Amino acid sequence: MTTEWFVDHLEELDAHVARLLESIPETEAFDDETRARTRRRLREIRAQINPLLITLRSRVDTDDRGSGSESDDPPLE
Repeated sequence: MTTEWFVDHLEELDAHVARLLESIPETEAFDDETRARTRRRLREIRAQINPLLITLRSRVDTDDRGSGSESDDPPLE
């Protein structure tokens, strides 16, 4: 699996979570407390995805600039 694969899947997951977050006000089946907890948890999920995407996107950008590495493994120190 490549870094780009992870970026694509994390972007899809983030988009799904965003859609769920937007749909909460329309969901009449939830009481106010459940709605608030759900919003909070979905925001937490997005907050966890964001740094991963930033890190992986920067890695893809570095690879696109021709780092010369054929591997997705970090360079040896």
